[in-house]
Amino acid sequence: MKILTFPAAILPAVITLCGVFYLVKLRFFFFAHPVITAKAMFSDKSSFRALSLSLAGTLGVGNIVGVSMAIRLGGAGAVFWMWASALVAAVLKYAEIVLAVKYRRKNKDGGYCGGPMYYMKDGINGAIGGILAAIFALLGVIMSFILGNLVQTGAAVSAAAHIVNVPAVCIGAALSLLCAVSLFGGYRAVSRVTSVVVPIMSGAYIVVSIKIIVSGAGELPAVFEKIFSSAFDFSAAGGGVIGFLSSAAIRHGVAKGAYSHEAGGGTAPISHAQSNAKSPARQGLLGLFEVFFDTVIICTLTALVILLYGGDANGGMDAVSAAFTHFCGGAGKYIVSISIISFAFSTLICWGYYGRACLDYLFRGKRAGIVYLAAYCAFTVAASLVGETRAWLMTDIGVSVMTAVNLIAVVALWRDVRAETELLGIGGKKRE
Repeated sequence: MKILTFPAAILPAVITLCGVFYLVKLRFFFFAHPVITAKAMFSDKSSFRALSLSLAGTLGVGNIVGVSMAIRLGGAGAVFWMWASALVAAVLKYAEIVLAVKYRRKNKDGGYCGGPMYYMKDGINGAIGGILAAIFALLGVIMSFILGNLVQTGAAVSAAAHIVNVPAVCIGAALSLLCAVSLFGGYRAVSRVTSVVVPIMSGAYIVVSIKIIVSGAGELPAVFEKIFSSAFDFSAAGGGVIGFLSSAAIRHGVAKGAYSHEAGGGTAPISHAQSNAKSPARQGLLGLFEVFFDTVIICTLTALVILLYGGDANGGMDAVSAAFTHFCGGAGKYIVSISIISFAFSTLICWGYYGRACLDYLFRGKRAGIVYLAAYCAFTVAASLVGETRAWLMTDIGVSVMTAVNLIAVVALWRDVRAETELLGIGGKKRE
């Protein structure tokens, strides 16, 4: 078991080292040039659909159940390390999106195909680039069934069970049908759904969470004190460097944070490659916003509600539901359940798109894609009978391995990223 969990155990160190490397190479650009960054971030309105699709894959069960599990396994201090990992990892999402847009290819239908597979193959070149691309694409297909389908469907079924007395297989069948309607319509259909669902679901969740936090504002100082004190308590792990590296707060905070914001994981670039943006760097800046919105806003709101409640320590869906029910009464379970179902569905269809894109890289032709989508949608029914609990370990391992493979390419191609960044006027060169 220790061997199996080793990839997840070293993920914090990998993300931190690569993030710091990029911050140095890019001269801490979004800290040093906040005005240019902010102006360029939303300068291209045509990128909204790509952003909404990427957010659909980013915002998911991890923002609610994942945060609860991080607090349960790593204590309140895990929240601090979620923030820290987001700060460092944001530049990695920027870099991978820049590379995806730079190395994307035109499709026969006039659209684009892109993602880690393409910047690995065309950017790194040679046998190494081809091997990395094939490994990543294969992992993408596999993880679409585990992280994208099994975890999301299981969470949606669990959430639905709190508000309706309907057999799990019926929920799975309904999700399967909705998934098929969205996915078989291609990028335009999927992005059309996510551009509506993402703003509505995240907006409603934010409003309710803020209302709860404001009502318990008097307890916030104690909550933040607990977060910061627990974050640096390494005594249980032995103290010193060993204690720091083996801290449950760090491991679960960074790991669940990475699962939530997916920076460096290589999935967001697949959707961003579809945008009409001409500047890879301008599109990449939206990655900074994604990480901020996902972790600093959504995950923080979930964490504060749970910590203000301070009751159920079992974690997971039940802990979040108990917290919202405590503050919102009977409506609490409906708020949480509907939020989870919405987040899960958007992530479900987004990962179906990611998996199809990875499969298209491995197998040319529409037939393989159609078979994949049919299998993916059918698997939703089977996933509804399994539940997501058993998939968490596989998810941690899968995300860690995908991230490691992707970051090899991202770090190797840092010069391309810096060259594109300088075109924004950052680093001494004039903007185009």
